[in-house]
Amino acid sequence: MRSFKYILKRIIMGAVPFSLLFTSCNKQLDELRPHNVIFEDMQFASPTGYSEAVTGIYALVSGAAAIDKGTNYNDMLIFLSEAKGNTIKSLDGTINKQSDAFDFINTGTRDFSHSYNFWRSGYNVILHANEVIAHVKDGETNGTILQAKAEALFLRAFTYFNLVRLYGRPYYLDADKSPGVMLVLDTRMGPDYAPARASVAEVYQQVISDLETAASLFNQSKSNSYASKYSAYALLSRVYLYMGGTSTNPVTVYNQKAADYATKVINEGGYQLLQNTAYQNYYKTDNPGNKEDIFAVNTKLRQGGISIIFANPLQGTRPGGLYRPSPYLKSLLDANDLRNSFYVENVTAGFPDDTKAVSKYMLGFTTLYSVSPFRYLRLAEMYLNRAEALYKLKKESEALADVNTIRKRAGLSELSGLSGTALFNEILKQRKLELAFEGHASFDEFRNGLPMVRNYDSGKSGAMTVQPTDKKILTPIPEEERAENPNLVPN
Repeated sequence: MRSFKYILKRIIMGAVPFSLLFTSCNKQLDELRPHNVIFEDMQFASPTGYSEAVTGIYALVSGAAAIDKGTNYNDMLIFLSEAKGNTIKSLDGTINKQSDAFDFINTGTRDFSHSYNFWRSGYNVILHANEVIAHVKDGETNGTILQAKAEALFLRAFTYFNLVRLYGRPYYLDADKSPGVMLVLDTRMGPDYAPARASVAEVYQQVISDLETAASLFNQSKSNSYASKYSAYALLSRVYLYMGGTSTNPVTVYNQKAADYATKVINEGGYQLLQNTAYQNYYKTDNPGNKEDIFAVNTKLRQGGISIIFANPLQGTRPGGLYRPSPYLKSLLDANDLRNSFYVENVTAGFPDDTKAVSKYMLGFTTLYSVSPFRYLRLAEMYLNRAEALYKLKKESEALADVNTIRKRAGLSELSGLSGTALFNEILKQRKLELAFEGHASFDEFRNGLPMVRNYDSGKSGAMTVQPTDKKILTPIPEEERAENPNLVPN
């Protein structure tokens, strides 16, 4: 692989130091270790240095990891996770990076796909996490250093899970043989380093290992802008749910773990479901101090642009808001559902008939960019994870109780006597309504062996049905990466 040089920076944003931030001046993965070894030794010479270094990784996750600076890491993660689902409708008739994903074109080039930027961004985060982890000595006892290691492990697991969801097939489809992504777990890198893709199963096992180790090391209490023991538990619940098989062929051991970890978060984490007006105003508030958020990436120090993709507020002057709530999603919303509050009247020029836009990413919107937090793990998901896992464990009354918790909070009546396929469909429906535009869309169908059905026209594409076995559900491995690393087999 070609040299991929990094320039070590110490960036001060406000009063917060972000050490160990690197930017690339070449395309390919190579030496993360700074060439200024003296500075690196100084960075990790004290517990404070470890804390500053891991804070730098959060800066990467909050947006700075992006190689192409036009779009943040968070923007790409949310959009790519939603684009292949049926909760959004495209008004976009042009050929661009958004329509490439939404229309299942799957271009592998840097100019017409988000894949290059997202792949590179992910490994940018992973390599920095590896640097922190590698510096922690065996037998380390300092609480601050162990906390930094725990946070770095969580962020590495978080990033690998996001990569394998997009580039790997659903877990139930022969995970042991299906190619996932490269597993890079240390800092030993050089021009001849060209790792192949690990299997989907191997990547999942690494994610689980990192999260379990992290959970055992956390020892400090921070705001939900930072990882914690319970964010590790929450992500483990999601990971095991993805491993839990389809509704017709579930895997008991994984569904039990998904339910158990969700229960730990619900019963022990101290989180609360927001109620009534507080719930309706949920996305008008920031995450620190919010009792429902488990892990939310705070973007106050780096604005995100996904609000322009999903909405075009009045002060905006550029075309935007080209990805709207779909007719299917809107048909699921009852008139008295409090989640109607998450959508606003909004018209994009040239599309007078599509008057609804999601407002989840418009907090503090100024001109073109929002400082809305990206809420990656929150308590409502834990109830829905547990409901699905319990259903697959044939504990239907308990699953229905969790569904009713979410329905009641949304202002809907509780259901009784629901079982079988009807119950499973209600669980998926509540996931659609509760977690819309938060990065779950097509995954809920594909990991359950279900097709993604769009029963509406959209942009350049008409109605479509995409099966979970279809190759086009996969994000393409970037052509530039494959050109430099012949061991990266294409999707």
